[in-house]
Amino acid sequence: MKETFGTVRKLADALQQQAVSAGATATSVRGADWRLATVQTVNAGGTVLTDDGITVRQMETYTMPQVGDVIVISQSSSGNWLAAGRTATADLGIGQTLVALKTADTSRTNNAAPADDPHLTFAVAANASYIVDGWIKYSALVDLDITVDWTTPAGALGEWTGHGMGLGTTAQSTNGYSIRTETNDVAQPRNFSGTTSAVGEYSVLIAGTLRVQGTGGTYALQWSQGNTGATATTVYTDSWLRLTRIA
Repeated sequence: MKETFGTVRKLADALQQQAVSAGATATSVRGADWRLATVQTVNAGGTVLTDDGITVRQMETYTMPQVGDVIVISQSSSGNWLAAGRTATADLGIGQTLVALKTADTSRTNNAAPADDPHLTFAVAANASYIVDGWIKYSALVDLDITVDWTTPAGALGEWTGHGMGLGTTAQSTNGYSIRTETNDVAQPRNFSGTTSAVGEYSVLIAGTLRVQGTGGTYALQWSQGNTGATATTVYTDSWLRLTRIA
């Protein structure tokens, strides 16, 4: 009798353990859950494959997935997987934007050596690519002008264009103002014209691409007078730069 009772008890314990194990793996029993996963492959059609072999459908908010993304995935009680999006990192994420706004005027005199603007600066990540755009409001005397330049991480690649007054432009002609439109290397300086009045205010529209290589670091707008002089060249409050990470 004792042996029969012991056998039955062992069988009951085994069945209970089997039920617990089955419930832990069956979504119909345990319900929905979520966890972290790493993207191994980006598929066509709005899905990604995780490094543990799960094909997960992206939510509309999870744009521009990249291999190596650490993402939040969840499973419904019917077994379907969804990727809510990537988790935050110390760096700007793909598709995210950062804006630097100039909060005070800065004036420089007797100095034609470009230096970083105190407000228009960013920290950029290694092996990341960004779209750059911005608006720089300035004043300068003609012949003193303004030089726009950049601080970039070592080895950075890309191009930029500044749409602003061409050198020697002092007034509007019958055809309008002379505007620079050439493209420049990512760290190449360009000069833009001042005017016959130091209080005349003009602007440069910035557009370009920054491709950081293996070394991250500082990306900043530099500027100075084009030629040294005692009348200040000034970059004004409300000037701004924007970076949008694309890779």
